[in-house]
Amino acid sequence: MKKHSAVACISRADLFSSLSPDALKKIAAISTHQEYFPRNTIIRQPGNGKEGMIFMDEGSAKIYSLNEDGKETVLGVINKGDYAGQQSLFKEPNHENYIQALQDTYVCSINRDDFQNLLKKTPDLVINLLNTFGEKLVAAETNSIRRNSMNAKDRLMDYLVEQSQKLGSARFSLPLKKKDLASYLGTSPETLSRQLKLLEKENKIRVNRREITIVKN
Repeated sequence: MKKHSAVACISRADLFSSLSPDALKKIAAISTHQEYFPRNTIIRQPGNGKEGMIFMDEGSAKIYSLNEDGKETVLGVINKGDYAGQQSLFKEPNHENYIQALQDTYVCSINRDDFQNLLKKTPDLVINLLNTFGEKLVAAETNSIRRNSMNAKDRLMDYLVEQSQKLGSARFSLPLKKKDLASYLGTSPETLSRQLKLLEKENKIRVNRREITIVKN
């Protein structure tokens, strides 16, 4: 296996990405990393006492549920770099799903009970997380207003200016893939591509793949 950083692994999650290095180290200390699961084995299942969040370090897995008759419904697939179950760190799910390795897989995880105990012992971490939640609520409200009151081109330009200001640079890389950004802005990937070209034609931005430069007039 390649060299693995527990802190870097955990910081991939949106929930933890804004936390300080010290806070990330505290979470890393209670996490488990690069647990091996051969192909077709069950990574998580109801009642196995492993409720919490998982990170896919290598491989892939499917998430599915079983009804009373044992019929399987696939809910999604998680691949290398993906994570799932962050909501389980805060609330016990009403219905747990199964996660099964689709190939030889290495998984990192945070157990809910361990995480809850850490929160009780570290008020500074609780404050950091609350601040993160606050920022996300503000961002969600801003995007809701953007989606409801602007056309596609103005929504995109407003978002790009916001990112530029947040990063303190006129040149930056899009934090989301274009298809994900389109979904976030409430448009289609095709419309997003057209609006990027239109903004570039109007000399408001320059585009180089995922790198954007805001043109200052």
